[in-house]
Amino acid sequence: MEPMESLLSPRKEEYLAVGLMSGTSADGVDAALVRFIIQGSNIQDQLLEYMNIPYPRPLREKVFKLFRDEAGSLNQVCQLNFEIGAFFARAAEKLIRMSGFPREAIRVIGSHGQTVYHLPPNQKNMGAYTPSTLQIGEASFIAQQTGLPVASDFRTADIAAGGEGAPLVPIADYYLLRHSSRTRIIQNIGGIANTTFLPAGGSLDDVIAFDSGLGNMILDAVVKSFSKGREAMDRGGKRAMRGKPDIKWLEEIMRNPYFTRKPPKTTGRELFGEQFTAELLKEGARRKLKMEDILATAAMLTVESIVQGYEKFCFPRSMPQEVILGGGGARNAFLVNALKQRLPESIRIVDHETLGINSQAKEALAFALLGLLCILGHPGNVPSATGARKSVSLGKLYYP
Repeated sequence: MEPMESLLSPRKEEYLAVGLMSGTSADGVDAALVRFIIQGSNIQDQLLEYMNIPYPRPLREKVFKLFRDEAGSLNQVCQLNFEIGAFFARAAEKLIRMSGFPREAIRVIGSHGQTVYHLPPNQKNMGAYTPSTLQIGEASFIAQQTGLPVASDFRTADIAAGGEGAPLVPIADYYLLRHSSRTRIIQNIGGIANTTFLPAGGSLDDVIAFDSGLGNMILDAVVKSFSKGREAMDRGGKRAMRGKPDIKWLEEIMRNPYFTRKPPKTTGRELFGEQFTAELLKEGARRKLKMEDILATAAMLTVESIVQGYEKFCFPRSMPQEVILGGGGARNAFLVNALKQRLPESIRIVDHETLGINSQAKEALAFALLGLLCILGHPGNVPSATGARKSVSLGKLYYP
């Protein structure tokens, strides 16, 4: 398939699209209604409406039960697929009602669904397996409930083309955040931390993107464990700021081969999930560390893995002028301050809001764009980021 730049119309076209997204933290659905104005290879976006709808506690517990029980019964997966699909449909309905836009004006809903397992190629120490991925949240249910076309299941086509099936957001990073004279790194710190390197004036083929490693997922799990479920996160990084990182332990964890593996690479709960957290907590107890010290060490692990990714894979290409932070980690003062201390002073660190972008809505916005590209028949992956053999159209379309 030809690159997207050669396929887009030279005429100015305007579309409305909805994006639905639930990430690695599985805390709920981000829903965004976006206006895209496309002319040639230029895409402008306008966020018209955004909301976050948390999963009800019983639904979130079912998702995490599936994470914990890797064997997951077919009964569980089958029912949860429709239950999450129904929840996504309600989120889309609520968003559209709040926006006030007529339903018939919306071209497509792009729904990422909820990833429950992701096994990309070249994942070390996972044993023998077939590269594969599974996102649940039945898209046909969303289409029937909303009366709108739905594009979903975006990762599978990239894996079928030899890619990692992720990261998928770099297509939006490139078209919406690239700069003609500034090299930028777009750094998302969600459950997993993701890096997109955009060299100044570069083409889509020049983009480097990869999962740098764990983000907030482990920090959340540590707080949840110590508080016996009463707290879900280290809000603002306040607890980590009261702790002291164990540097020798940090150096040991950083020997994990994932951190030095060359992109393309993606990761998730399969590598940095329940087992990793359990081992971290066990080792922290053996070292007689307080919760705050374990949190500070885990937070520095996020920072060091991000910076090491820059030093190994981005800086040799071009030194960035800006690092643009997004995701929940952008509101964690410990992570932000530690990044500023670890990076050269010449690099300006800002959040998405500085550029007028709602960072909470960013990934939902990206899936609105992917849904639009799907229904227009344009490619949606970035082969230089995923490792796919070619550009391919991502997603399957479901009509009401």
